[in-house]
Order: sequence, then C-alpha cells, then structure tokens
Amino acid sequence: MRKVILFTTMILFLSIAISAMAVIPPPPPPPPGVRVTVPLPPPIVFAEPPRVVVLPETEVYVVPSVPEEIFFNNGYWWRPWNGRWYRSLYYDRGWGVYSGVPFWYKGIPYGWRENYRTHLWGGHPWNYHPIHYNDLHTNWRTWHNTHYWNQPEHRQFTHHHDGRPYSTAPTKLGTGHPGKVEKGRTSTTEGKLQKGGTPTSQGKPGTGGASATQGKVEKGGHGTTGTKAYTPDKHTTGQSKAEHTKETEGKK
Repeated sequence: MRKVILFTTMILFLSIAISAMAVIPPPPPPPPGVRVTVPLPPPIVFAEPPRVVVLPETEVYVVPSVPEEIFFNNGYWWRPWNGRWYRSLYYDRGWGVYSGVPFWYKGIPYGWRENYRTHLWGGHPWNYHPIHYNDLHTNWRTWHNTHYWNQPEHRQFTHHHDGRPYSTAPTKLGTGHPGKVEKGRTSTTEGKLQKGGTPTSQGKPGTGGASATQGKVEKGGHGTTGTKAYTPDKHTTGQSKAEHTKETEGKK
C-alpha cells in the first residue's frame, strides 16, 4: 500500500514540474480591423521655412541647417527615425510611416554633410546655392520634368562622388539627348528628319542635299540602283553623290 501511495505522489510531482516547464504560447494577433499604433518621430522645430540644397547626381534636396536627417524628393519630405522611414507633404508635421526604404536613398553618400561643409564633391568644387522653401515648393515639379539640375548651365559639380569626371556631354531631353533634338537641329536617329535638317539614314547626312539611302531618288537627281556605288576619295571630295554619278555617266 505504501508503495502505491509513494508511486502516486511521484507521478503527481512529476506532472507539476512538467507543467511549470511548459512554454507559454505567445498572445494571439489582434483581431481584424484593429490598428497597431506606431510611434511618430518628434517634430523638428524650424524658426522659418527651411532652405535646401540639391545633392549632385540626384534630385534629392537636403536641409543642412538641422542635425536631423530630412530630405525632399518628388513632392514629399522624408526622414528616418528609430529604424523606420516617415514621409509627409509638410516639413514640420503630418508624418506617416513609409514601408521600406525610399529607392533614392541608396544614392545618398553617408558623408554628404562633410561635402557640404567643404564645398567639395568627389574632391572637386561643389558650387551649390541654397534654395528657398518657396522656390522649391513652386518649381520642384518643373525642375524634375526638365532635368534642370543636370543641364550643363545649371549643374553645380564637375565630378562624380567617387572622383570620376562627370561627362559634359548632354544627356537629357532639351540638352541634346541622343536621338532627340531641339528645334532646328538635325537628328541622328535612323531615317528620321527633324525640322530644318536633312534625311540622315544611319546617322550620316547626305551630301549636297542628296539622300544616302540606296534605291531612293532625290528630286532632280538620280536613283542609285544600277549605278556605281558612291565612295568619296581625294578626287571626289566636295562633290555630291548626284554630281559624281553625272560625271561617271559622262565618262562612259
């Protein structure tokens, strides 16, 4: 009988110990429709609307006058805080949580404040000009659409941040983007004619008004089918294709 009581007591204590060691399950998730509150960053106090500077090689504007990181891009003010990103239509209020990291942030050098202090970008002069808030608010969309800060006459830097020379060749529409021209200029796009230009098959203009495309006839000229191919040399330099063809036929 004593053995039975002892055995029962041991089983009871063992059950209690196992229960105490059991892992307490996590609390259930909030029911649908319940929003989890995320803390918002503390406000940044500005004595007046901030002046900004556009960072080279980007369309991102920074506010160097405050120690907090705050940026402007594509119509929004942005700031990182406590491991999250927030954005707002206003620089001093209305912050909301942004999921993830803004795509443009990868192009922002970590030491941009030192570049700002020394007026250097890639070890070469960075001639920035502070932009008033009102000018930014009024013009940012136009600057974006026209690639204003990348136009040679408005570019404030000469080198990439890693020290490589920045190409001085125009790269955007309105400044000579390859294949796109301004009024009165000749396009280099295959077979397309811009106002005031000349047909430019394969990017090479015809000479003397004649098309360089085989088999096509210019007004008052000759077709090239069945005639000797036109190849400029030292004897024909300065002649048009039509003149050369006429001279060749006269020799036959």
